[in-house]
Amino acid sequence: MTRQRHHWRTALAGCLVLTLAASACADDDDGDEASTDSDSGDSGSSGDLEGTTVTIFGSEVETELQGNQDAFEQFTEDTGITVEVSGDRSFETQIGTQIDGGNPPDIALFPQPGKVNDFNDDIFALPDDIRSDVEENFDPGFTDLVVFEDEMKAIPLKADLKSLVWYSPAEFEENGYEIPETFDDWLALADTMAADGNTPFCVGIGSDDATGWPFTDWVEDFLLRTAGPDVYDQWYKHEIPFDDPQVVEAGEAVYDLWSQDGYVFGGVENAAATPFADAGLPLLNGDCQMYRMGNFYSANFPDGTTFGPDGDVDAFFLPGSEDYPNITLSGGNYAAMLADRPEVVEVMRFLASPDYATARAPAPGFLSPNKNVDTSQYPDELTQNFGEILANGDPVRFDASDLMPGAVGAGTFWSAAVDITTGTQDVPTAFAAVEQSWP
Repeated sequence: MTRQRHHWRTALAGCLVLTLAASACADDDDGDEASTDSDSGDSGSSGDLEGTTVTIFGSEVETELQGNQDAFEQFTEDTGITVEVSGDRSFETQIGTQIDGGNPPDIALFPQPGKVNDFNDDIFALPDDIRSDVEENFDPGFTDLVVFEDEMKAIPLKADLKSLVWYSPAEFEENGYEIPETFDDWLALADTMAADGNTPFCVGIGSDDATGWPFTDWVEDFLLRTAGPDVYDQWYKHEIPFDDPQVVEAGEAVYDLWSQDGYVFGGVENAAATPFADAGLPLLNGDCQMYRMGNFYSANFPDGTTFGPDGDVDAFFLPGSEDYPNITLSGGNYAAMLADRPEVVEVMRFLASPDYATARAPAPGFLSPNKNVDTSQYPDELTQNFGEILANGDPVRFDASDLMPGAVGAGTFWSAAVDITTGTQDVPTAFAAVEQSWP
């Protein structure tokens, strides 16, 4: 058992001592007051949490969801608190419906800090002791995004390394392809692949109600490399319009690449109908050569898939620009408390600890933003390398669409992606419409 687990178990024991002391004081009061205290005690105390249940809802499904659920096994054994984790690709839509309907989960896992802000009034601020744990274990680059009016409203739960390209080492070796060292080299590699009669890219932006988000990641990675981090920051902060010429240029660069004949497996026009979770699987058959998608995608490959330079699939860092060779796009999700019961607070305390991060580390597709995670628990060398890439990013920028107001970053920007890829609108028109939708 680690020091941190002792910390939250000690806190739980402290609550029990306070509860017993309060009961003793009540016995010394008059009968009416004792009766009142007894009635409130029947509803459960902060010290006796055996048999209580906490619900968690997020966007992760299947393997990623199971990895999250498994991380609570020791916690439940230690505390008696049952944790039930559920997920849906349409989380962004469903969480609003659940909150408005008065039936929210106890803890929501928001993929966007902007969404945390959108539901700020419904979220309970972290208690001071948990906030201290968060500030000890996480970089301000993650935590500052969810501090509003000096209240910290969420815990960074998972880090995503998005500037990655998945590929088949066997295919690269057979065709004589080399890992590119610069962004221009990467684009030139795609041209070489197409000239060889190979399809450079797998692309899929389908994700149920969240369809479109993979396109936004491509635009963000391109904007970081073509315009730089300062313009990127101005964009997501709306200090320049959404359809600033530099942003439109990045969007057009993505679409122009995808729309070239033979560059996308299945064609760009089918990207919105292709689930992102399935889109990278043709790598295994050589139907496409590269899939630009975050580290979490490893959870979508079939059981038995081997990873690394000698495996079925591997991944390389999407090279940065000449000025910023290590510029890196990241993302992640955040745990926010929608109920203020003692057992919910204890789960949040656990989520803020290295114990949670280390317990979840063996799961496929997971990287922790917790600085004190035991990295030796990551399942393979590839995942450990992802952690090093994220640590060496310079500069690192969080997913811009996740920082924008939810109506834009998780709304009209996604709709624009569908309109662009299906040919309904060109990039300037679609991005102008997003600008008009900005709250």
